[in-house]
Amino acid sequence: MENTNTEENDLATASEETAKSIKAIDRTTVHRICSGQVVLTLATAVKELVENSIDAGATSVEVRLKDHAISLLEVCDNGKGVEEDDFEGLSKNHDQV
Repeated sequence: MENTNTEENDLATASEETAKSIKAIDRTTVHRICSGQVVLTLATAVKELVENSIDAGATSVEVRLKDHAISLLEVCDNGKGVEEDDFEGLSKNHDQV
């Protein structure tokens, strides 16, 4: 019995030390990991567009769909927008990057 408690204590101590050594990923790294996401569904497309609005500092975001987004998917916000120099990169296919 005593051995089991000692082993459990050792495992608990090791777990606590491991947990203390785990560090959160900074926002820049998270953005780099997530920015290459492939959009396969309407829900993912809307999520990505709304996240872009938030990243651009928007305090108001409006999503419009027409015919279940077949005719229109529009996200309007009051964020800072996209620099003109970045327009070309927005429309590249994944194999052009």
